[in-house]
Amino acid sequence: MPFTIGGEWIPEPTPSSPKQPVKIIKEKRRASYVTVILHLSSDITELKALCSTFKQRLGCGGSVKEGRIELQGDQIEHVKSYFKEIGVKVR
Repeated sequence: MPFTIGGEWIPEPTPSSPKQPVKIIKEKRRASYVTVILHLSSDITELKALCSTFKQRLGCGGSVKEGRIELQGDQIEHVKSYFKEIGVKVR
């Protein structure tokens, strides 16, 4: 029932979109590779903290661009193992 007894309207809860699993891809850029992590949270501070964790853990460079994390080099297996440790589903 979308109305209360007092006649006030109560909006129906919006169905939350199903959380997509994290997607990790490898892109070739010039002579080297870049590991791109997609479908993460949209909060920029969380992305920067996670990127910093990866850079320290893997000893590589990286940045946050357009809501995704880009790490230098082919780091797919290392990133997958880290996400497995913390319990995040990876596609």
